This record gives sequence, structure tokens and C-alpha cells, in this order.
Amino acid sequence: MFDFKGLIKAIMRKESDDPVGSLKSATIWVQELPHSDIHHALQEILKALDKLNKNQVISLKERSRVLFYLDEKARPLQENLCRDYLAGIDAPTPAPHQKISTILLFWDLMSVAYYNFLRAYAEYPQGKIQPQLPLLTAKALHYHAMQAKWRYLRYLPVEAQTWRHLSRLYSFAESAGFLHTPVNLYPNQPQTTCAQEYLQPMMLHLANPASLLPAQIEMVDLWLDSWSSSLEIEKEFRPHRQLYAINLSDMNPARKLRRNMVGEKYRYWGIGLLLVAINQVTARLKEGELPMRLKLGEECRLPACLNLIEDIAKRWSGESTKRKHVRIASNKPLLVVEGVSSIFSQLQGGKKPLLAETKHNVDLHQHTTPPQEKSDILSASAEPELFKPTLQKWLMRDESAEGLSASFANESGNRLVIGTLLGIKKPGGKHFAVGIVRRISMENSHDIHVGVQIWSQTPLPVELSEIPRDANTLPVAAIYLPESAKLEIGRSLLMPSHAYGQGKQMRIEAQGKSYTIRWQEAVEYSQENTRARFSVVTKDRDAPAVANRIAP
Repeated sequence: MFDFKGLIKAIMRKESDDPVGSLKSATIWVQELPHSDIHHALQEILKALDKLNKNQVISLKERSRVLFYLDEKARPLQENLCRDYLAGIDAPTPAPHQKISTILLFWDLMSVAYYNFLRAYAEYPQGKIQPQLPLLTAKALHYHAMQAKWRYLRYLPVEAQTWRHLSRLYSFAESAGFLHTPVNLYPNQPQTTCAQEYLQPMMLHLANPASLLPAQIEMVDLWLDSWSSSLEIEKEFRPHRQLYAINLSDMNPARKLRRNMVGEKYRYWGIGLLLVAINQVTARLKEGELPMRLKLGEECRLPACLNLIEDIAKRWSGESTKRKHVRIASNKPLLVVEGVSSIFSQLQGGKKPLLAETKHNVDLHQHTTPPQEKSDILSASAEPELFKPTLQKWLMRDESAEGLSASFANESGNRLVIGTLLGIKKPGGKHFAVGIVRRISMENSHDIHVGVQIWSQTPLPVELSEIPRDANTLPVAAIYLPESAKLEIGRSLLMPSHAYGQGKQMRIEAQGKSYTIRWQEAVEYSQENTRARFSVVTKDRDAPAVANRIAP
């Protein structure tokens, strides 16, 4: 139940009785807050923090005491709200979350509080405050890093001021001589340093978070709590051992080192020791060590977590950033549908006719796409009927052999996520290509930019059935993706994840033909959909007439 009496007492204080004018008054005030209502209690603390930030009279010593106290009391409340928010952030259509504004305000007010404190100290240094400077600066860096991370979690660009403040705080710690002084941001937490707190948001940026799910961004940030200790930032330019650099005088994040990046304001670091630490972690995981013992967090689930670690290591080493195909600028409208079911329906001409009625042929014994299929896989199909609830209009920005980038206005409020399957039709096209969302960025909550990897320009709708066939069970809609030597993509099937099981045999039916196949390894896997390779066991007799109804 709410502590209404305490809440009323806290709110009805006289304005002259500043609840954060001293540590004593702040302590009494916080004890009167309605802690049974976490959201409301945090909101009240943030109001007090905002008042503290505007208080020009309170001494630096007392300000630091009040700030540390409010930080300590607010932190568990903030962590609770963040856990609640992150639990549903990866859902395609998450429920409206009224607490996100409070979460973001906490990061903003805390970063302002610590930054302004240090700026005030720099103008009027006081010897009594000096022993606290390493902790105060590390906390300021930490909260600015949280501002950056929570922009990434929502696929928004990090504000230039955040990068500028981070670099100024780093410069302050470096010039004051406590850059590598160990501190504990909070009790019972591992020690960190100002250098680690500065490098952590830089490395998160270099992990290309626009192509990660929010839950993955959160995991990578957690791993950096310990991994960042393997990084050493240097003033001296050593291009053969360093990979990244940052200019402390500008408002940009770190980027890959180039030979013209030389000057007093540049700082450099390599990732050799970091990769050694990551390789040790992956080796122990493969030996059967539990992720929690390696400080990988409760959300680390194998094998997906191991795959993510190896992918992030490649990103940091620069192995996964090289483009194989030239991108060509474009400005064309696109028709887009999401999900296997909608793609399947569009490949069937906007309806669900008998699969045997299509005129082109495919032979699963062949590892390459037949010539007639390449020319026009749906030449015999009618123009797809456009379903208003699922069809979207996007604008293509550029394209290459392996993918494209596009933008659209999110008027419906539905939330696109990394890994969403897309059917994409270009102007004048006779069929939908199949691809997957690999990158998302937003200028705001409505203008969305998307990077898409194209898996196949010539997909084929097929049906999957259990062996032996159950007359009471509907077949499953799936999509056959032919091999593409140019894109280095082998033939595979795209299906709902419940239909997949490595080594399992199923019957595939398409165009009046039937095959028995055996699932091989999954190339892409999510809770909803799987793309997997397969081998043909036998070519069966001609398939019976295909039902019009297909299981989703």
C-alpha cells in the first residue's frame, strides 16, 4: 500500500525548507517517500536532484554528500524500472511504457549533477574535495555512458554533447593524474577506473549497436564492465599496435585509426589484449563453463550468446566491416511485407492457391537455381493482391548485390526489430525478394532507416509436413531460398522455428512434387523463425493436391 501520509508530508514542505539543502534534510526527506511505489518515489528523488542542480548556494562539500546520498537511494529504484522496460523492449509491438521518460530523466539529471559539480570544482578548487575527485569523475563518465547506451537501445543517434562531455571528463582525469585510480562506483561492485569508464561507451559504439537487438546491446555493455580493463589508452601514436583513435577536442566518438590522426588531442588504443581475454572466455564456454561464472550475465544463453561474443570480437577487430559489393545510390519506392506468413502469401499471388498450379519448376536435387526460375519465378502468377494491413511503402536509399538501405515513416507505431523477415518488391518487379533486417537507426521515433540483407531474389513458397503425415495436421508454410554463388549463400529453407529440428526428416511439397528432406544446421535462428540448410533424402512420387489452408 502507498504511504500517503509520508507522501503528503514530503510534498507539503515549505519551499524554504529545502529537502536537499543538506545531507541531514535529504536523509529525512527520502525516508518519507512512498517507497512502495517505485516509479513515484524515483520521480520525487529526481525532482529533488533537479533542485540540487539549480542550487547555487550549497557548498561543494555538502553538495557532494547530498549527491552521493541521492545516487545511492535512487539507484535500486532505477535498476528496477530498467529491468521492467528491457524485459519487453525486443517485442515487435511492445506495450506502451509510461516509465521510459523517468528512466531517461534519471541518466540526464545524474550526468548533469556530476558534470556541473566537477566544473564548479575546476573553477574554485577545494582541498577537502580532492580525495573524492576520482570517484566523482568516474560517476560522471558512467552516467554520460548510460545516456549513450540508452540512445542505442532505442536506435537513436547519441547527441554530440554527450561525446564532448565524455572527452572533457577524460581530459580532466588525465590532467589531474587519477585516470587509472581504482574506484568502486557502488558498494559491492568490482573496481573500475576513469579510463575504463571512458573506453566502455567508445567500444559499445564500435560494436555497431545499430545492428544489434536491445538485449544484445545490454549484454555487450555488461561484458565491457570487465573486458574494458584489457584496454590501454595511450598518447603515443603506434599504428602497428593500435586500431582506434579519438580526438578529444571534437564532438565525435572513437573511430578506426588512420595515419593522419596525429596530434596532441588524439588518444589511441589497440585491442590485442582484449581479444586474448575474449578468446579465453569463448574457450571456457566451449569446455562447458557456466556463463555466470565468466561474468556474462543471466541472459547469456548458449549457443546464441557464444555466437554473439564471436561476432562482436570480429566487429572490433574489423573483420566484419568490409563490404564485398559496391553500393549504388537510389531513390525508389518499395513495397514491403513482414514475416514468413505475409511473404508466403505474396509469393502465392496475394492469395493461397494450390502450389501445384504454378508453372515454373524447381528441382531440389539441383544445388543451383534453374535458368527458367532465375528469369521469372512467378511469371505465371497474377499481380499480387495488396493487403492493406500488412503492406508497407518504404523508400530505397541505396542498394548493392547483397542488400539495400531504405527509410520509412512509422505512422502505425509498430516497432521494427533486428532480425525481422521482409518481403521486398521493387518498382516494376514481378515478385518479392526475401531479406532480413540487419541494421536500424532513427532520427526520431517516426523516421526510421533500415539496412536489409537480401537472401534471395527468387524465393519459392513451399509446404512442410511431418513424416508420417497426420491427416488432422495442416502443413506449415515455408519458403525455399535457392543457392546464390555470387552472394555465397547456400540453398536453405525459411520456416517457423517450431518446424525445425537438426537431423529431423520432413516432407517438402512444391509445384506438384514431393521430397523427403533432412534438416542440417540452422544458419539463422530466432524464437519465431529459422533458416536452415537441408539435404534431400528421396524424391517421392508426385505430391497429392495441396490444401488451401496452411498452418502459420
